[in-house]
Order: sequence, then C-alpha cells, then structure tokens
Amino acid sequence: MEGVPKKDAVIGDRSTHGEGGSLVVNHVLSSETQSAIFNAIFGYFRRYVPAGITIEVSERPLPHAAVHHFHRPHLESDLGDRAVVTVHHDLGERDPWLALSKFLPRYRQAQCVVCLNEGQRRRLGVEGIEKTTVIPHGYAGDLFRPRAGRAETRPDGDARTWLGIVSRRYARRVKGEAYLHELVCHLDNERFAFVLVGEGRHHTAEHLASLGFQTRVFQYLPYRLFQSLYEAMDYLLVTSNFEGGPANLPEAIATHTPVITTPVGFAPDFLNDGVSGLLLTGDPDLDAERIATLADPHSTLARTLRDNAPALRDRIPTWRDVVTRHLEAYEPLLERARAEGVRT
Repeated sequence: MEGVPKKDAVIGDRSTHGEGGSLVVNHVLSSETQSAIFNAIFGYFRRYVPAGITIEVSERPLPHAAVHHFHRPHLESDLGDRAVVTVHHDLGERDPWLALSKFLPRYRQAQCVVCLNEGQRRRLGVEGIEKTTVIPHGYAGDLFRPRAGRAETRPDGDARTWLGIVSRRYARRVKGEAYLHELVCHLDNERFAFVLVGEGRHHTAEHLASLGFQTRVFQYLPYRLFQSLYEAMDYLLVTSNFEGGPANLPEAIATHTPVITTPVGFAPDFLNDGVSGLLLTGDPDLDAERIATLADPHSTLARTLRDNAPALRDRIPTWRDVVTRHLEAYEPLLERARAEGVRT
C-alpha cells in the first residue's frame, strides 16, 4: 500500500511536525491486510483536510505524527498518548476475532473513541468508556444526488417493485443470508424483483432465480455508476445481522431511496420505523407481510416512505462533513502538538 513504511516506526518520539511544518495525522493499519473501504476513507481525508494538516497512512505508528488514528487497535499492545481509534464493527458481533474483550484495553487507552453509531457509544458507556464521539459514515456529495422518480427510470410496462442489495456476501452469513432466504419465500415473484451488487452475490442471484424472481446481478460495479444503481431500485434492502454502518445507507438516503433494514448499526439513528424507513423484526413471516404492501406504490406505507425520504438527506453527513468532524475530535491532540512548538 502506498505510504506504508518498510520497517516499523517507534512510538514515543515527541517530534510532531510533517513536511513543510504541517501537522501529521497518521492513520495506522496495524496489519498488512488490505481494505478497500479503509483506502476510500483515507482518500476522503487526503481530499478534504485543510492546509497545515498532512495525512499519512502506515502499518506502524509514525513517530513524527501529532495524531495516531488506529483502525485495528486490538492488534496493538500499546497505543501511546496520541491515539484516536474508530469502532468499525458491531460490538455485538459473535465472531471470536472481534470479541469486545480484545478491544476494550485499547479503547480505554485512547484519547478519543470514534463510534459510527449511538448503539456503540452506549455499549462502551456501560464499560466505563466515556471519551467517545459519534461520526457515522458519509456519502460522496459530488456523486450522489436525489434521483429521478421511478416512473422516469423503470422500463415501460415494468410494474414490479425492485429491491436492491448492495453488499458483499460473506461465508459466515453476517449479511443475513439465512434470513433473506426465508424472507423471499414469502414474497410474490411476480410483484418483486432484485438488483444485486457485491462479491459473491451471484450465489444469491441463483437462489432468487430458482424461486422465480427476476434478478440483475453485478459482482463488481464502478463506484461512479452507483447513482444509477440506486435509481434502478425502489428500496434498498439490508438484512445484516451485524453492522457498524452499513456504508450503503447514507448513499441510499442521499439519493432519496427508501430503506428496508434490520435495526443494525446507525440505521436506528436515522430511520423511524414505518415513517422514514422500514425496520425489520427478524420474523420472516411478519416482515414479508409488511414488505408485500410496498408492491402497491399507492399504499399508505409506500407513499409515507417515499414522501419522507427527501428530508433524511439533510441528516446524513457528506464525507467532507465526516472529515471536519474528525478534525474536531483531533483538536486536543493537534493543539498539544502546536503547544510543543510545531508551526503550521
């Protein structure tokens, strides 16, 4: 990865100045494992930080950084005294690798813990961790816009309701594959259809096709085409069991696409069930019954979700907003660096 040093840096060096006297915010990966999501986030930081701040990404903490922002803190034995961490995963995850006990010692050491949702902050509060702030994922303000009405984008004569699934399919089924398989058995294949995007989603498409549903599937879709993706669906469907985000929810909201989702991540922070979104109960029979009413675009529920979708856009931050909020969280550490003699 570009910017990753060839050898470990040592924590503890008090130098905090970057090239040209700017302050360095160091995003620390703690592992060689690549992450497309992390790379995209770091790209937004590089794009939107103001003059006087330099973003550097490394596997190990850089000694000259004013801020060490750790994204896999459980892989570290010590964070030093300039640490910010992000809780990227659902703290209810049952995967032993993501057990909360592995993270708590490092969360306690951080100067600030960035949560993606209020549920994470409440859970950490129970553990006595109070130095937290909530900054959800954002959306690309230059890419996602309110979509045209579906009457303008759907093929002539297509009266089906298109449900969109935008996520990678994981073998450990954290995206709710088992629940999805049960749910669709209760939906009418003549009234609903699916558009799927994500690695491994051809397996989901094959299952849906076997049940008679029309599907469109893209294992990979260039990000610049995601606006068209949301315009091609009537509702985003999220069936995940665990999420820190989900990252596709801000995109859907930014395009005025109504969302049907399990109450994971920051979904409950933004969506009011039956008013601005549809929160699934986990009971396939009950949930399918509610979703079935959406096949009629004139139903009360369908009209309510469509009518309330535009107001949600103002509640979701852009990635520029997200970077600004992070800079506010970094400020105590940046101010300390300035007091130690760094000039920006």
